[in-house]
Amino acid sequence: MTQSLPTIIVIGYNRPASLSRLLGSLRNAHFPAGNVRLIISLDNSGMLEPLEVAKAFDWPHGDKRIIAHETRLGLRNHVLSCGDLTEEYGDVLVLEDDLFVSPFFYQYTSAALDFYADDQAIAGISLYSQQFNQTANLPFMPVDNGDADVYFMQLAASWGQAWSRRQWRGFRQWMQEHGTDITNIANIPADILSWPDSSWLKLYNAYIISRNKFFVYPYRSLTTNFGDPGQHFNIASSRFQVPVQQRSMTHQFVSLGASLAIYDAFCEISPASIKMQNPLLADYDFTVNLYGCKHHTDGLQLARSNRQGLHNFSLSMKPMELSVMHNVEGEGISLIEPSSATSYASSAEAEYGMYRFFYKFPSPRIILSGLLERVQLVVSRFGSR
Repeated sequence: MTQSLPTIIVIGYNRPASLSRLLGSLRNAHFPAGNVRLIISLDNSGMLEPLEVAKAFDWPHGDKRIIAHETRLGLRNHVLSCGDLTEEYGDVLVLEDDLFVSPFFYQYTSAALDFYADDQAIAGISLYSQQFNQTANLPFMPVDNGDADVYFMQLAASWGQAWSRRQWRGFRQWMQEHGTDITNIANIPADILSWPDSSWLKLYNAYIISRNKFFVYPYRSLTTNFGDPGQHFNIASSRFQVPVQQRSMTHQFVSLGASLAIYDAFCEISPASIKMQNPLLADYDFTVNLYGCKHHTDGLQLARSNRQGLHNFSLSMKPMELSVMHNVEGEGISLIEPSSATSYASSAEAEYGMYRFFYKFPSPRIILSGLLERVQLVVSRFGSR
């Protein structure tokens, strides 16, 4: 039987300062009465400092357990081993060491796990609020979802996530059937396919995409990511820092079927959500490709284009889909055949227009600074080989 209080699992490797920072934010958070278990799982890095931090940490909210692996697992196997602890503990809440939690992260996670416990379409709970489309390298902003404090994405979370035993078993069973080769699974963004074999997340993404499942994401983030140098980062970055919830609140949840804010693995809103708001498009069968990252689609696309389509909308409101939902006519978005949409989306004109839509045009000094950062990143990667 699933435990009533999710077990917190902290994943560490070779960043003692990061681990200490995360543990400090955990100690200062709010918890209900009862035994809130904390597991600190450390992969073998050859360093003593992470284990020393874990041993010295005082956990006043329940049992503390340290798992110090004697041999190196690697990131993928380490996370998989932590997910497998659902067999022993039921609901688990997993945090990598470069994260920082809101004081109210546990309240949200417990409530979300309880609300979606029996929903077969939900594959996990995210504590992190997605505000960046990594595939398009552009900002992401979900549409308003009424009274609900969450939206849905066909992307698994790795910057604070929770699973029930049932949800994790579904993934593990899928892995037994499919293995780690995901090249034959359709609708996976190219950048995800290119992630290294050390990534467990690419496998979980392949699982939920192939099974048409979703993660629950909060509008107000309960974690933030410091982007400390580690296995997948060579230079510290604030790119994935987001505001975290600072005051207690009663979270309102909504079922997937009743939600307006449903997104696929490309951070594109579902056609059903578009049709729900704009009946003009109700009878069309189309793919949403506003970011322009889908390159192998058939049929109609709702895409960025200045060409005349069956319907044309203004690229003006934020998020982009609002112009379509509210039938704001103009240029920039068209319901169009994919051949026309693809040629425009890959053009310099489209890239410039998209940049201007999200950002102001940078000064030469900022452009130079960005180029220097790229050079430093390349040099750092070369030096680490």
